[in-house]
Amino acid sequence: MASFRERKKTKINLKTKLKKKVEESPPWVKNLLSFVEVPETVVILRRLFLFAFMGGWSIMNSAEGGPVFQVAVSLAACIYFLNEKTKSLARASIIGFGALVIGWACGSFLVPMVPSFLLQPTWTLELLTSLVVYVFLFLGCTFLK
Repeated sequence: MASFRERKKTKINLKTKLKKKVEESPPWVKNLLSFVEVPETVVILRRLFLFAFMGGWSIMNSAEGGPVFQVAVSLAACIYFLNEKTKSLARASIIGFGALVIGWACGSFLVPMVPSFLLQPTWTLELLTSLVVYVFLFLGCTFLK
């Protein structure tokens, strides 16, 4: 038991060091971090399941005309979750559409860089971009406030 206590004393406390770094940071970093919050694990898992389901649904229906409907439903869910958190439909809509646009732009730039031999032959650029959008919508509606 004494060796356990000794190891625990010498262990680096990451939370304390991170809090200290945030307190010492410039005001613009503090403002940027004020937009981010970590919700409960249950909330994260539920939203992760929803967006993973939408991604799976998009992959299953990829040959039938694209994931437009699934992206629209995901955007509506993102705005709904943000509206629950912020109590402002305008702010929730702006953050939701912002996550959609940033995700679509990043997906449009990143997806063509993926080597084609890593992908399924039926996966289109639109499908892969929508999968990137789901990630950004999940991050936006879960961690932004």
